[in-house]
Amino acid sequence: MLWAMTAFLTLLASASAQMGQADFTLQAAPFSPDAVAPGGTSSSNITIGTINGFSGTVALTCQVSSTQTTTSTPACAVSPTTVTPSAGATATVTTTAQTTTVGYSITITGTGPSTTHTTTPLSLTVLAVTPQFTVTVLSPVVPNSVPAGNGAQGTIIINPINGYSSPTRQVGGKPSSGVTLSCGSITPLVTLPPICSFNPPNPPVNGTAVTSTLTVNTFGPIITSAVVRPRHFYALWMPFPMLALLGLGAVAGGKRSRKTRVWGLLALFVMTGALFLMPACGNTAATTTTPNGVTPNNTYTLTVMGVDLDGVVSSNTTSTNSANPTVTLTVTAPTH
Repeated sequence: MLWAMTAFLTLLASASAQMGQADFTLQAAPFSPDAVAPGGTSSSNITIGTINGFSGTVALTCQVSSTQTTTSTPACAVSPTTVTPSAGATATVTTTAQTTTVGYSITITGTGPSTTHTTTPLSLTVLAVTPQFTVTVLSPVVPNSVPAGNGAQGTIIINPINGYSSPTRQVGGKPSSGVTLSCGSITPLVTLPPICSFNPPNPPVNGTAVTSTLTVNTFGPIITSAVVRPRHFYALWMPFPMLALLGLGAVAGGKRSRKTRVWGLLALFVMTGALFLMPACGNTAATTTTPNGVTPNNTYTLTVMGVDLDGVVSSNTTSTNSANPTVTLTVTAPTH
């Protein structure tokens, strides 16, 4: 019985010593984001705490693994690499464009003077991504307000994402490629809204951004001809003072004097000028027609979009997470 009592007391002392041993704790938050595209990064916040007055340093490392064969496995780094609890650190996982698109597990290890702790494996997924493109407004239309029948111009830019290149197809026996641009929606809804055109209308995209000029036209009056209003006879009085001046010169100078000739030439010059001025007494008025109608006065919002030969639509046009590429134009009453 004595040996049994002695063993029990020894075990109790050992347990008591272990319960009071100084140590540290290690916790890591889930990686955010928990899924990235190849070339993306993700991070996790690490928290290191103390137990029973632990005062040593802890070295931090992290490892990435996968159950599948991978290429260019993501790299993990912790900053700072050594801490004195209580403290915090950050683990960052970096991928490359060649990283295999599978799920990965990341474990974080803390090594102290006498103990080592490892976190529960954290998950990170590298997603397969589809090359796509966005359409954005590089410069708004100018002018931003026009009378009906006039137009404005702006610039649109197509931005490739993930190495996007527009497909090529044979159309009418000729190779065709590019992103076809259009105004997918126009608000408010009216009978004769503004219309869009682009130059070039379907620019090819080969991994680099390209631009196109947007023209917004409106419907309004069209000048058909200029009508000349009749001249009035009130202008005929203009030569008579000149004739009187000519007669006065003749009386004052006698027969065929030099002064008479001078007065006569002066009168003739003034009369000729008066005759040339007579047409100015008439005026013209333009006649117009509106065969296509008139765009109503309003401020219009036009959403620009693009679609390629495979039916891929500009991703930001239909996205709920980003603003649609739009231009606005105010249409006022026609001037004619």
